[in-house]
Amino acid sequence: MQNLLAIDRVAFTLFGNEIYWYGIVITLGIILAFCLYLLLAYKRQIDFDFSLELFIWVIPMAVIFCRVFYVVPRLGEEYSLSSWEGFVDAINISNGGLTIIGGIFGGALGVFFCCLRNKKYSLMRVADCVVIAVLLGQIIGRWGNFFNQELYGIEVTNESLQHLPFAVFIEATGKWHYASFFFEGTLNAIGLAIALVMYFVPKKPLKNGTFSIFYLGWYGFVRGSLEFIKAGNPVTFGNSNVKVVQVICYIVFLVCVVLQVLLQYGKISFETKWFKNLCDKKLEANSKKVRNMSLVNTATASENSQDQHAENANNISELTVLEEIKYSKDSGDNKTDSSNCDVN
Repeated sequence: MQNLLAIDRVAFTLFGNEIYWYGIVITLGIILAFCLYLLLAYKRQIDFDFSLELFIWVIPMAVIFCRVFYVVPRLGEEYSLSSWEGFVDAINISNGGLTIIGGIFGGALGVFFCCLRNKKYSLMRVADCVVIAVLLGQIIGRWGNFFNQELYGIEVTNESLQHLPFAVFIEATGKWHYASFFFEGTLNAIGLAIALVMYFVPKKPLKNGTFSIFYLGWYGFVRGSLEFIKAGNPVTFGNSNVKVVQVICYIVFLVCVVLQVLLQYGKISFETKWFKNLCDKKLEANSKKVRNMSLVNTATASENSQDQHAENANNISELTVLEEIKYSKDSGDNKTDSSNCDVN
């Protein structure tokens, strides 16, 4: 079983460069997440051009902040920016090292800047589609942690549990550990199923912001629950065994539950009037532009119609003159023929 799980991190070599399974899985997760986003956006009438621009904004910023949030706390220990080699090592994600919290922050900034630039769609309307797609990306991306042998829990000493999906053998420690990556992926799959049912089943779309709050609450619940089996030396409150991160995650979950109830009952709204006014002004400007273009096209068509009418009138006049000339000529010829007959 150990040999089965000790999969080579390198999938293949391309032009002398090693292509890692981690990168392949992460890329696959991004592609499938974007495909799901397109489906969700189509239901909310978000056009394809905007979605492509959103992709260009969100993905790079999410990856950058994922790496930044992972590297910064480890500066001076695992990473150093004092040399070029250290900088290259800090930005190299092929060995793993992406923090999802950083990705959430970077992705949120990407959505905000894209919506602000276009002033076309509500921020929460777009964000609700993005966060559901992010869940799918996380589910797939966690298998990248499996290939990199990371994101595992405490040691599993019970031999009956020393197998997937409960535990995974880690070569670095030579021991079996709880498969945290699998547990997180499974819980996120449940969350994704719930979100998709909430998105597609109701005949009337839920209020903007519903799924953004759901995602944050679900993330807090999942992350807090996994702290029970997380390896390492976590920060605790004093001499107790209560983990600080776990308490924060559960507080976020409870706050999101309260916010969700208040949102659905209309007590709060996440649609800011400032951004709504920007969108309304942009929509009004676009509508005015379209109306002006319609008026210009109508005037042009009218002028063309008048020109065509005049041209047709001229053609008819010319044909009438030609007919009269021909008639006069034919009449003259007939008179000549008659006089000749008379003479004979």
